[in-house]
Amino acid sequence: MKSFKQFAIETLAIFIGILASFSVERCNLKEEKIQTTNESILTLIQEINSNIEYCEEHLKQLKNMKKVNEEILNKFEVFNKSDLIALHKKYPFGHSYTINGSISYWNSEANYNNIYQWMITWWNTWAPEEIYFQSLIYSGNLSLIKDHVVRKEIESVYTTRKERVLVNLTLLKENSDKIRAWAEQKRNTSESSVTRELIYTNFKDNQLKNLLQDRDYHVGLRVMSVENYIKSLKNLRKLIDENYGK
Repeated sequence: MKSFKQFAIETLAIFIGILASFSVERCNLKEEKIQTTNESILTLIQEINSNIEYCEEHLKQLKNMKKVNEEILNKFEVFNKSDLIALHKKYPFGHSYTINGSISYWNSEANYNNIYQWMITWWNTWAPEEIYFQSLIYSGNLSLIKDHVVRKEIESVYTTRKERVLVNLTLLKENSDKIRAWAEQKRNTSESSVTRELIYTNFKDNQLKNLLQDRDYHVGLRVMSVENYIKSLKNLRKLIDENYGK
């Protein structure tokens, strides 16, 4: 028969063994979660690359938009529909996406019926991808990233720096809404029914010119903010590659 001392030692050994197994399991789970997080960070690289490509195309559109607006201001008194068509063919920015996701610029005859309206008020939405970033947030895995610099840079790029771009987008949209309101006010106060094309052709005034000058300023801010955002994305990609790419 086992003595009390033997029984106590065996019980203690079993207890320690159970605690050790739990500890090992917790360590394994933590390491597994860290490994999953690291894999998610590397997957984030794909999203960053996609966003760099998207933002570079968007930047090209904004630069074209600014060029067109400058040309309109330079010829403000005499610009007409033919001028707008020629400008957009040279510096396209109005577009839509096809079923397969490729860009289709608005340079066909069917797009020119309302060219005055969209050529002067188009503000181009901006919608970079953030699926993998959101998955890091909602899973709680972002907090598991050991490298403080990488973690803070990911947070900054997808929140603060993204918000700066969105602020300038909002300001340009507000300007576009004012230009549309200017045209509608002219139409509604006209003694006869008139088209928007006639409004933009024959009723140009100093208010419209001021709005277009404001538009030039706001498009310029958007160009600058997107340029800076692209730099941030490239810097984040470099940081991740240096710390997790090996």
